[in-house]
Amino acid sequence: MAKINILDDFTVNQIAAGEVIERPSSIVKELVENSIDADSSAITIEIKDGGTTYIRVTDNGEGMDTTDARLCFQRHATSKIKSNTDLYSINSLGFRGEALASIAAVSQVEMFTSPRGEQGGIHIINHGGDIISEKEIGCPEGTTIVVRNLFYNAPARLKFLKSTRAETASVSGLISRLILAHPAISFRYINQGKTVYHSPGNGSLLSAIITVYGKNIKNSIIEIDRKNEESKISLYGYMGDTSLARLSRNYQTFIVNGRYVKSPLLTKAVEDAHRSYLVANRYPLIILHLNLPPDQIDVNVHPAKTEIKFRDEEAVYNHVYNWIKDYLDNNPHIPVVDRESLKLPGYDDKVYRYKQIQQKEADGTIIKREQINIFDPQSQEPRHVYVIKDDSSENPKQTEEDKTGIEDGDYEHNIDKFKAGFLKILGRVFSTYILIEEEDRLYLMDQHAAHERLIYEELKEGMENRTIASQQLLPSLILELTHDESIIVEAARDTFTSLGFEIEHFGGNTWAVRGVPNILKGTSVRELFNYVLDQCKADSQSSHSSMVLKPEDIMRAACRQAVKARDSLSDKELLYLLESFRKKDIPLTCPHGRPIIITITKYELEKMFKRIQ
Repeated sequence: MAKINILDDFTVNQIAAGEVIERPSSIVKELVENSIDADSSAITIEIKDGGTTYIRVTDNGEGMDTTDARLCFQRHATSKIKSNTDLYSINSLGFRGEALASIAAVSQVEMFTSPRGEQGGIHIINHGGDIISEKEIGCPEGTTIVVRNLFYNAPARLKFLKSTRAETASVSGLISRLILAHPAISFRYINQGKTVYHSPGNGSLLSAIITVYGKNIKNSIIEIDRKNEESKISLYGYMGDTSLARLSRNYQTFIVNGRYVKSPLLTKAVEDAHRSYLVANRYPLIILHLNLPPDQIDVNVHPAKTEIKFRDEEAVYNHVYNWIKDYLDNNPHIPVVDRESLKLPGYDDKVYRYKQIQQKEADGTIIKREQINIFDPQSQEPRHVYVIKDDSSENPKQTEEDKTGIEDGDYEHNIDKFKAGFLKILGRVFSTYILIEEEDRLYLMDQHAAHERLIYEELKEGMENRTIASQQLLPSLILELTHDESIIVEAARDTFTSLGFEIEHFGGNTWAVRGVPNILKGTSVRELFNYVLDQCKADSQSSHSSMVLKPEDIMRAACRQAVKARDSLSDKELLYLLESFRKKDIPLTCPHGRPIIITITKYELEKMFKRIQ
């Protein structure tokens, strides 16, 4: 019995549609690109319910006559190319001839189109790939396509769509990039009957950026304009200063020959150029238009046409890297991140001698001596010492077990000693590790790892119990977001509230931050808000209606907000770290698993100095 079957047309079309149409934003992308290729100067996009029930794209482009209108629903029917050789010099956004056939295969489509200079047009209804009706009508020049009930005939695929908010955010993000890619076209974007974006279409990229990011951004971006006559490669765009750096790459937009693309090569060139200007894990806001001869790129990599290949990758990388680096190096408003400057000024690794102090009975109180700034490297006076006495523990005598230090699984034993013993804070070494003396051993505490663990535990407990305290922000911080960001913040209100934020919708895409987490006070409010927003945006692909930060998200938040190596700490902050670990049942490892405390016993030191054999 034969096992090979010839698939019917319906199944073939469903498979083909699966390569091109993944979600509503895929449909919007294909239809808008067709409108752009039709020489449109004004395009309107309207969606309802995230585009799952209704999508409309109207343009004032060339339109189609009756013959072309009938042909456009057939697979591999295109006006963009005629032969294989045309694939290597494509100037249009579309060329495969699959878009309308794929869209019609999984939805109910209506098309109204009239060619320029004609009085009448044609109206075609196509359901599931079958033309239901067609008739001549009077309609404006250009084309309108309405798509209803996506995946109505493929319920299995319908289940893979995300929440309405997530699909809306996806469409909104796409429209924002189309606006940035084509500033000479006036885009109007309508969601649930309300206009979200309406770009002027005046050809100004700056105007397009203001449409998407708001007018306040213009004071924080610099223009880039370079061209190489020999290679015929040109670069134009804007990049944000360091204040606009984000915790994700969502704010990097690359347009190659008018096409929005995702390019690891361009991403690397941009980030390598910024290496001296941004701290680790910060990514620049940048909008770049790269133009080069069509035969130097291959856009026929994937049906979605968002991935491209460059013929000469090295040349493209070098041009982009050098041009951006040159702008950064010659812009006085962008400070260089000098990692050497993070060292304490004048620090010369001197060994300080500590005055011996007398202990007083204080029942766990703090005895402070020598009121000297312990972080002043110029001071030649001894640093003061905190002594903490725990009356539940007498001075223990050294045992044979103590001599083993941290070898052979004795780590837990040392943890117990640290939490119960009599301790003195001696100071810090390398501006990173806190020195703590106990009668017969020396502890070194990693200040970043310790603070990170404390923040992580408090955030985790606060989110679970919804008890993170909030402190009022005066005045409130007003943030102008993009439309897709605003949708995500609305969806993630519970997440922001559980973290101690008090936020209020201010109309449009503007939000007011009226309160911030008390546990994270002293950190940048905008940076912290953006971090939570970026994490929620990354999680917006979830099908759930609300978003919740996962443990790894809390871990990253704690890591970013904890004090860093070489950060100065006050006397009270040093004591706070020590007291917190002594009084609370907290693991002595950071959330990533690194140790917070290491131990060197007196026995080990004496053996190193050969005082004992």
